[in-house]
Amino acid sequence: MSEVKSRPILQGLALILIGLIFILGNFGVFHPDWEMVFPWMIMIMGVLFWLGFLMDRSRGFLIMPGTILVIYGIVFFLIAKYTWATIESMGPIFILAPALGLYFTYLLSRKNRSLLITAAVLGVISRMFLLKSVPVLKYIWPFITAGLGVYIILNPEKKIDVTGGHTDA
Repeated sequence: MSEVKSRPILQGLALILIGLIFILGNFGVFHPDWEMVFPWMIMIMGVLFWLGFLMDRSRGFLIMPGTILVIYGIVFFLIAKYTWATIESMGPIFILAPALGLYFTYLLSRKNRSLLITAAVLGVISRMFLLKSVPVLKYIWPFITAGLGVYIILNPEKKIDVTGGHTDA
C-alpha cells in the first residue's frame, strides 16, 4: 500500500514570496515601505495559522500563535501609522495578546480550565496597565476598582448549597 505524502504548498509559497520581496528589494527593483510591510506580514502569518485551525479543527494548537501574531501585527501597524500609538502606550497589549490566545484556545479547542484561569490573570494585568497608560482612564479606573470593593462589602453574602444553586445568607 503506498502512502500519500502531503506537501506543505502554502508554507512553501509563503517562503518563496517573502524571499522574492527581499531579493527585489536588494536589487532596487522593489522599494517597499518596511514600516508598513512588516506589520502586514505578521498579520498575514497570524491569519494563516487561524486558517490552518479552521480547515482542521483538531489543530487547536494553531489558535494561540495565530491570535498573538494578528494582534502584534495590528499593534505594529498602529505604531507605524499613527503618532499617538507608541510602544509605551501599546505595551500592555503585548500581555493581552497571549491572554486572548489562551481564551480563544479554551473557547474553540480544549476546555481546560487552567487555560481560562491563566487568560483571566493575564487579561486583568494587561487591562490594569492599559487603563493606567491612557491619560483619562488612569483617573477613572481607581474609582471603579474602589467602587467594586465597596459593592462587594455591602452586597449580601451568597452561600452555595450542595446542589450548586445560590441562596441568600
